[in-house]
Amino acid sequence: MAIVCITGASRGIGYAFARAYLEEGHTVVAAVRNPDCEGARGLAAEYPEQAHIVAMDVADDDSVEQAAREIEAHVSAIDILINNAGLAKEPDESRLEDISPGDIQELFNVNTLGPLRVTQRLFPLIRNGTDPKVIMISSSVGSIASQRGGRGVPYCVSKAALNMLTKLLTFHCRPEGVAIAALHPGWVRTEMGGFNATLSVEESVAGMMQLIATLSNDSPVYMDYQGNEMLW
Repeated sequence: MAIVCITGASRGIGYAFARAYLEEGHTVVAAVRNPDCEGARGLAAEYPEQAHIVAMDVADDDSVEQAAREIEAHVSAIDILINNAGLAKEPDESRLEDISPGDIQELFNVNTLGPLRVTQRLFPLIRNGTDPKVIMISSSVGSIASQRGGRGVPYCVSKAALNMLTKLLTFHCRPEGVAIAALHPGWVRTEMGGFNATLSVEESVAGMMQLIATLSNDSPVYMDYQGNEMLW
């Protein structure tokens, strides 16, 4: 059985990942901003021996450090790290003047620097993992080649930067036997994706879990939930 650490595990895709891995018998470290939220409490109550709930705000250095120390007290290795925690804002920029530098900074801090903070701090545990893997939950809107719009600039920029970060981290991870990939989960019916999205959370997560199980250093770095290689 694997030890899986998931950020943003209290709802949406992160929660679905946590439940699915727990149902398979794995140990899950569920990193959430609020351990008292319904999702986190539910996981802890249903899987008291397998689920470890840890308070973590990926946007804050001190929070990540404190969470990492708590995680180190529970486990000696991490086999799979899923950097899922993310932030989005309604894409309402109808004019160039509407683009908010402040929103870009805020989303960049969560969506790009957050995964970097967590991966860096937990990398000693990841090194100790069995067939270790680092997963970045990205998005198709982070693809520069496929971009056809001009709205949602903060989110798109943060995910494009996450894709570049993932590519650059391959040069650090792969020599140490750590596979890494950025995965587009599809358009998923979550609070972020909306009710008109085409995929259920369970469909998306099931597809990504199959990819994660077979991920290697020979796999594409940027893929969708079905394993199709994405355009950068």
